[in-house]
Amino acid sequence: MKALVYAGDRKVEISNVELAFDENKDVLVDVLRTGICGTDVGAVAHGRPKLPPGVVLGHEFVGRRNDTGALVVGNPIVSCRSCSVCQSGMTHLCAKRQVLGVHRQGAFAPRVAVPAGNLVEVEHLTHAQAALVDPLATALHAWRLVRRTCQRVAVIGAGAIGLCSVAVLKAAEVSEIYASDVVPERREFAQRLGATAVGVSPEGEFDAVIDAVGTEETRRIAVSILRPGGVAVLVGLHAAEVVLAAGPLIGGERTIQGSFAYTEAEFIEASRMASMLDTSWVREIAFGAAADTLNAMVTGQLGAGNIKVHVCIGE
Repeated sequence: MKALVYAGDRKVEISNVELAFDENKDVLVDVLRTGICGTDVGAVAHGRPKLPPGVVLGHEFVGRRNDTGALVVGNPIVSCRSCSVCQSGMTHLCAKRQVLGVHRQGAFAPRVAVPAGNLVEVEHLTHAQAALVDPLATALHAWRLVRRTCQRVAVIGAGAIGLCSVAVLKAAEVSEIYASDVVPERREFAQRLGATAVGVSPEGEFDAVIDAVGTEETRRIAVSILRPGGVAVLVGLHAAEVVLAAGPLIGGERTIQGSFAYTEAEFIEASRMASMLDTSWVREIAFGAAADTLNAMVTGQLGAGNIKVHVCIGE
């Protein structure tokens, strides 16, 4: 079958591949559409995470089970389910985890093989909403890690995870939601999804800050605008390191919290919540344009107004 694969040398291409399938564990899913994630772009551009040449990319997908026809989304994190971390419910942090589109064949292809336990039925969702369950679950997990009552929360970056964070905060009835982004169109979409204020840079102090960008600058900003006792949740992965002043953290008892992906329960919860999403910020392209589009993202040639691109494969 034809699939979008990592070709090496910071490029992707459409290539013929054999479908990897374990009939004792996997279910075949006929893919309808798959979203291009910032992780896909970062992996191709910077090798984080490192991709083996020839791997089929794509983990934000919706499709139909080949055996039953049910509309499903797939949790792309395949864990061992037997280690102490998995047994504690944190399967997303399993040291042996494999991720579709990184360690296993992904969903930029007509079919993908997924363990049966990773599939969730989503007949109540549109295809666009269903393919956003992954970033919505990521946003939900970040908010859950705040672990305190908040009235004023800032979201730095109005990309897919930032916009989903705004939607999660609105659903949680946070009274003041400030969304910052340098791109005007992204700020407009943040307001549509529930932001009560928007701007290029957050102003004032906040109970919590969700950094959905992850550069050195945005991480410093996230910590600098926390009120005493506040928490900054770091979701974005752009920068490998950041240097922060310890004084304000210690003297103000401010907390820095890392956030990675989501638990299995949060993925299921996000699949139920996704019907609330306005998807007007999603751009749809044909499968034949996928390689050129992702390569343009890697080289920075695609405009920042392209918040989320969905590749339509079997629709």
